[in-house]
Amino acid sequence: MTIHLIQSAPAASAGERSFALENAAGMTVTISERGAQLRAWHAPDRYGRMADVLRPGLSAPPIGRAARWEGRQADGVVSLALTAGGNGAGRLVHYRLDDEGGLTIEYQSVAGVPVPLAALAYPSFNLSGGAGEVGDHMVQIDADYFEEAGPGGVPGGVAAVGGTAFDFRHPAAIGPRLRWTDSQLHLAGGFDHCFCVRNHFAGGQGALREVARVFDPASGRRLQVHTTEAAVRFSSGPGTLARMDAFCVEALARPGLMSAAWPRVMLVPGQVYRQTTVYRLSLQA
Repeated sequence: MTIHLIQSAPAASAGERSFALENAAGMTVTISERGAQLRAWHAPDRYGRMADVLRPGLSAPPIGRAARWEGRQADGVVSLALTAGGNGAGRLVHYRLDDEGGLTIEYQSVAGVPVPLAALAYPSFNLSGGAGEVGDHMVQIDADYFEEAGPGGVPGGVAAVGGTAFDFRHPAAIGPRLRWTDSQLHLAGGFDHCFCVRNHFAGGQGALREVARVFDPASGRRLQVHTTEAAVRFSSGPGTLARMDAFCVEALARPGLMSAAWPRVMLVPGQVYRQTTVYRLSLQA
């Protein structure tokens, strides 16, 4: 495995730096101190052409504008620590890229006072590298149940995916599913829902396992999602059913199936929350 820090330079915002990791295949991932977020992920298509598969816009901002992160690189890992704006909790994020195209994200939060668990800003993807929309992307999520959205986006309860547009137990293209007549799609303006993945360990955390995968037939790029969490939120087309420029699959912490949507998980003083999620980019024939 050969992983290098290839950039540590001022980012667009004053005082904020960006870092980049490169693997032996020439794949590069850029991470910014701003929000501890991924900024770019250049990966080859089936013809060896490199393109950035990340897109801005779908992920919620982390913690708030007052948040400040400080990054460092050591032994092939970019680590970012929250230095301001934590609302009484310390937070640490580690990024590591392997030679098989797996980006491991390890997140840790330690509460000093009772505080809601804050969300990371998860990346939004377009596996075509911007060459097209994501309507043809094939999505598969290992979930038998999803959380319905109520008025105003408030969780409305858990429903079975069978017979609905939310049944991704077998691969299905995003675009055709967005055109289904489904009240949930209209309430959310597209897909923006939590899925209770199988082997959810009664709502708790468990071993790292694959829970979702997305394939772009045009480029041949495939994204596999592994996590320790009990649920994932799949988003695509929010705001308007015609918008299909990106998708997001983010890992969620949930204490039980009927709980409110993340991040309404409360941490008590001294409690340590850890999460591991792996996004693996590869090529599929």
